[in-house]
Parts: sequence; structure tokens; C-alpha cells
Amino acid sequence: MKILAVVAMLCAIIAAPATAQQTLRLGHNISTSSPYHLAAENFARLVQERTQGRLRVQVFPAGALGNERDMIEGAQIGTIDMVVTSSAAAGPFVPALRILDVPFLFRDPAHARGVLDGPLGAELLAAMPARNLIGLAWGDIGFRHITANRPIRTLEDLRGLKLRSQNNPIHLAAYRALGMAPTVIGFNELYAALQTGVVDANEQPISIHVASRFYEVQRHLTMTGHLVASALFIASPATFNRLPAATQDILRTAARESTPVMRRAADEQDAAGLTTLRQRGMTIQESFDRDAFLRALQPAFTEFGRELGEANLRRIQEAR
Repeated sequence: MKILAVVAMLCAIIAAPATAQQTLRLGHNISTSSPYHLAAENFARLVQERTQGRLRVQVFPAGALGNERDMIEGAQIGTIDMVVTSSAAAGPFVPALRILDVPFLFRDPAHARGVLDGPLGAELLAAMPARNLIGLAWGDIGFRHITANRPIRTLEDLRGLKLRSQNNPIHLAAYRALGMAPTVIGFNELYAALQTGVVDANEQPISIHVASRFYEVQRHLTMTGHLVASALFIASPATFNRLPAATQDILRTAARESTPVMRRAADEQDAAGLTTLRQRGMTIQESFDRDAFLRALQPAFTEFGRELGEANLRRIQEAR
């Protein structure tokens, strides 16, 4: 009996690695009511179901694992398994992604989503492994709009405006071309920076303005729609490449099936969010002098074309 017990114990030890549960850590930098979080939670559920519980995904929201740059760096070196993040934050790591940061490039969400779900989006994901990141799927949380403590209607209204920006060269060049004074501040420090006047303007999708309660520290919103807030699921090669091919396929499929959750939540929150912002005391400026903004950006557009490829910019603009 003792011999049988020892044999049974050894068999259990030998079999344990095949049945052991593995947990992946996935981080993002927005609140638990955000489209990022809803998509991440859906992804975690699908992965657990489709691996029969062998693989679980623990979601860390609201910058619990660091800011976007910290988390992307963590994915590169293998200290974080996965990230849901903006392409604007990933652009400095993967230069090919920076084409998505050119302002006023997309007409509407349908245009942006068609491009990201099409051949160009696949090409951009394919460029990521060379930078030691694996892109699983594209999502987005709508268009970004400017808030400030003064109304924004004309180009003159932008002059000298201290706008919080991500550390993204395309964004910084565009905002300077428009006459603003962009200031790089991490998202987790943004509310306090607006509250204390370190910056006096912000640009985010409607859903993030609401979820982060920026209406408490900003009075006016202008529907500029200057950038699509594209986002993506990123995996660390250190984690992903150790997984069996079948499990890798599960992660890719689960990410693709979770981006509609993100987009649907963004659309719903955008629609409801404008009402919320008005109720919270913000004024909403529906129109602005778009033509003047575009004229001011022309020198920057020329430079973007040289840097990013005019053919690809036209390819996006002409996509239907």
C-alpha cells in the first residue's frame, strides 16, 4: 500500500505541469467602467472558457501596473503578460503605428474601423514583433475631442493653450502647429494637473471624459474629432511564445471577439456621455473652424507625409 501511495504521488507530480493553471496579468490605464475594461473582462472570460480553466487572465485596471509606457515596456521585457493600450502610446515603440496619430485622417468611426480591420491594420500588427511586442487585435474607443476652461471655436482660441498630450511626436508636432503648448503628462496624473492648472486643456474620447470625471475640472468641450482613439491588445513575446500554438490561437480569437465589445461600449457611452457632460455643467460646442485648423496643419501634414509615407496616408484617406 505504501509503494502504491508513493507511485500515485509521483504520477500526480509528473502530471501536474500538464494540468496546472496559469494566470496571465493584463493591465490597462482606465477605470473599470471604461470600454477598455469591458473588453478586457470579456477577453478574460473567453480565454478561461476556451482553455477549460487552464489559462486565466487577471485584469488590472486604472494604471495598477503602471502608466501606458510602463506597461508596454513591461510587455517588451516580459514583466507584464498583456496590455490593452492606445496606439498613440504604442507608437513611440513601434514607429509603423504612428500613421494612426495624424490628426483629421479619418472621417468617422466606420472609416477608422474599416481601415484597422482591413489589410493595413494587419500590416501594422505584423510590424510589431520586430519591436518585441505582439499585437493581437485592433479596437478603438471613438474619436478624441478637446476640453478646456474656455470655449474653443477658432484657431485663435487655441493659441497658447496648455494642452495635456501623450509623449507622441506626431501629436506634439500637430498641436504646436495649431498654436497650442502641449505638455506631456501621464494619464494617471491628468486629473490633478487639470485641477491645479498645470495644464488647462485635455483631449480624450467622450467615454473617458465621463469615466474619469474630467467634467469636474473642465468647463467646455468642443467636438473636434481630431483623432481616432485606436487601441489594441498587446501580448508579451516572452509569455505568448511559450504557449502552445492552439492556446495562442485562442488568445488571438478572444482578442478579436472582444474588440466589438470595446467599440459598442464606446459608441453607447459617447451617446449617453454628452447628456451626462451637459448635466454636469459642461458646455458642448458642436462646430468649430475646421478649415482654419486644417490650413494651419498643412506644413505638419507635409512633414508627416515624408516621414510616414504619402502613399499610405492617401491609402487611408481614400479607403471606403
